[in-house]
Amino acid sequence: MSAREFLDKEEHAKSLEKYNIHPGRAMLTIILSILIDVFGYSMVLPLLPSIAKDFGASDFFVGILISSNAFTALIFGPIWGKLSDKYGRKPILLISQAGTGVSFLILAFSNSVYIILFARILDGIFGGQIPVIRAYISDITTPKTRAQEMSKIMVGHVLGIIIGPILGGFLGVINWRYPAILASMLSIIAILLTWKILIESMPKERIKDLKLRLQIKKQSIDDNNRSIWSKEVAIRFLQIFLLFTLTVMINSSFPLVLDKRYGADASIIGSVMAVAGIVVMIYAGILMKPMLRKIGEKRVLIFGFILLIVTYGILPYLYDLWMVYVYVIPFAFCMAIIPSLIQSNLTKAVDPDKQGEVSGWTTNIQSMAQIIAPLIATGFLEIGGLVVFSTIFLDSYYLIGIIGVSIGILLLIIGILDLKKHPYLYAYQKSKKESEIIK
Repeated sequence: MSAREFLDKEEHAKSLEKYNIHPGRAMLTIILSILIDVFGYSMVLPLLPSIAKDFGASDFFVGILISSNAFTALIFGPIWGKLSDKYGRKPILLISQAGTGVSFLILAFSNSVYIILFARILDGIFGGQIPVIRAYISDITTPKTRAQEMSKIMVGHVLGIIIGPILGGFLGVINWRYPAILASMLSIIAILLTWKILIESMPKERIKDLKLRLQIKKQSIDDNNRSIWSKEVAIRFLQIFLLFTLTVMINSSFPLVLDKRYGADASIIGSVMAVAGIVVMIYAGILMKPMLRKIGEKRVLIFGFILLIVTYGILPYLYDLWMVYVYVIPFAFCMAIIPSLIQSNLTKAVDPDKQGEVSGWTTNIQSMAQIIAPLIATGFLEIGGLVVFSTIFLDSYYLIGIIGVSIGILLLIIGILDLKKHPYLYAYQKSKKESEIIK
């Protein structure tokens, strides 16, 4: 760390102490909160084939269950983000956690697919945790440390993915309702952690100070606050949409693919998801920081885009179940690394008093992808395949792979254009190298 970076970090830490905010303690609480939230969700995901069979639902209806959750998050995500800018992160986070707990409880006692659908919709309405948490991390970090801190979200996310599917698969073999009941109980723990331990990152005093600082900045350099609808923000929103379309196409269809292609039960599905979670935790929790320091964020991001294209290219050729366990290793890299890097770049294009709003719209963009992607993947699984040029038959796995490669190439092109047009994003890495050379 250079002398300048050390001074910046010290200055930022002192500014947070003024509002009684301690980043280390806050991050621990945030990670635990995400762990519990994802733990509940990941317990239920492997059970979707079993739920569909119990109620006689089609593969495509499973896609609707996933998409309905994303559709309501699309509407309410920005609202929660903007409310957190106005009233603070903590109260909005508590409301979201309570709504999630109630939705899982309704799911556990559902007696029809329509009640299940309602439970998923309700969960989407109160799905404000992730945008508020992203905004919270933006509040307590600097642009130089944000990518690494954003990646810590993945630690809680991944631990939930590791433990959740294993426990969900085990309990789901007995009865698919048990994991939903447990998920609802865990939401109570998340609420208690947030209420008792988490310190508000945007108290009224800080909101007032930020507004005053931005007014002074505007008067001194005659510069308007950067809008969240600038071209720079838009190109990163597009990257997020394409990225989540790619990841959700696999995540949402994997339980059905494992069931249909390999005859896997809930325990096998849970074990595959757990392996993916372990790999993501290794990447995000252990390897990401030294990787970014040695290779640089820019190169890692481009490599991630290319790797995502490759993973879709080999998807149709996973003929045996053991291949799936190997496949999740490169795919998990993309899940662990790319989202935090794009999200970090996005926060650099928006002023501090708009982080909650832009985080809400980020969830909105992700929700758009989560509406479309499951319908594409489960739609292909429903039809079984297509005949092309009257002679070539492409099964559903080839169709998913072709669409994924095409979207991946588009994402790579847009990502490179963004990095070339906005070189300031990684200017601090150049200055760091220059300071090392001078030494």
